[in-house]
Amino acid sequence: MCVTDQDPESPRHKRHSMILVPRDTKGIETRKMMEVFGWDDAPHGHAHLKFENVKVPKENMILGEGRGFEIAQGRLGPGRIHHCMRAIGLGERTLEMMCKRGLSREAFGKPIAQLGGNFDIIANSRIELNMARLLTLQAAHMMDTVGNKVAASEIAQIKVAVPNIVCDIIDRAIQIHGGAGVSQVFPLARFYAGMRTLRLADGPDEVHRRAVARFELGKYFSKDE
Repeated sequence: MCVTDQDPESPRHKRHSMILVPRDTKGIETRKMMEVFGWDDAPHGHAHLKFENVKVPKENMILGEGRGFEIAQGRLGPGRIHHCMRAIGLGERTLEMMCKRGLSREAFGKPIAQLGGNFDIIANSRIELNMARLLTLQAAHMMDTVGNKVAASEIAQIKVAVPNIVCDIIDRAIQIHGGAGVSQVFPLARFYAGMRTLRLADGPDEVHRRAVARFELGKYFSKDE
């Protein structure tokens, strides 16, 4: 995505275009792959790329000049729902690990699931995960029936709620697993790194909370004011 209209008087959201650039195009150099929480995030992560005199056919422009933001917005709603669906699956896997560890590991002569309020931790994790699932199903249903624009608030809500809920569940699972929970023995540390990153990907929590708040306030804002 790049600026293709240099006229500063043009509408800001009509100045950008999306262009397909094959990875092996002459003039592209990968300078550095980025890490996330110290994990190597390649090949699906981000990188510093250098473009020098890169040329592609004009047919590589998607939809047409000035439609970059339109394309981006068109995929953000479904993309955020997809992120949340995957996050819920990760939460289910984490809760499964939490329960199995709680039953298999013993301390003071009993399974650790019975110690230190762990019953409450497991119960709250299930309750919150089901809440996240229902919110996501509602947002997906609205997107299918009334479209992204009308479902914008619901999509913003799940983009905040689901990663936060799953982050908390992973953190609890790490605690129940003890020191092994932050080691390479279990995948929980990587789970946490990925889920914590999702609170920034496709817009940070604060942006989505602002969108939800503006939608709610809009219900009571007089058009005459």
